[in-house]
Amino acid sequence: MQKIHSLIGFMSALIMVSVAICAPASAENVIKQAPKSQINIQQSFAPLVKAAAPAVVNVYAARRIKTRSPFAGDPFFERFFGDRAFGRPRERVERSLGSGVIVQKEGLIVTNHHVIKGATEVKVALTDGREFECNVVLKDEKSDLAVLRIKEKGNFSTLQLGDSEQLE
Repeated sequence: MQKIHSLIGFMSALIMVSVAICAPASAENVIKQAPKSQINIQQSFAPLVKAAAPAVVNVYAARRIKTRSPFAGDPFFERFFGDRAFGRPRERVERSLGSGVIVQKEGLIVTNHHVIKGATEVKVALTDGREFECNVVLKDEKSDLAVLRIKEKGNFSTLQLGDSEQLE
């Protein structure tokens, strides 16, 4: 259990650091003037988006829920329709969609717990259109973090993590 809590602490730090994907601040890449127009602002983020996009995934989760009619067991409705009409549980699929980031080339992904909560099936879609089934490795509802692993072997693009102390 201690290992899980340590890993969850590491995951929390990893998420915070993953935001810091920029190159370290240095004399060559320091911008001395803030962008003035909307176009300049969009263009200033373009290289970051281009670098990070291959490591960002869509997370699709599904869970099967059995439901019963609210009229099941009601004598009035059973008198007209019988007990079999409302008594059988029905199954429906509840789906959720979120995003995640690949943090290891072997397919380790960090996402939010609320996206995969109760899921019986988890898949991810990469920016190139490929889709993969995943296993849930770790999940922590309190920190709202989860770690997934792509089932298929591969060498996936990862988010280059940086040291937030070295960034502007």
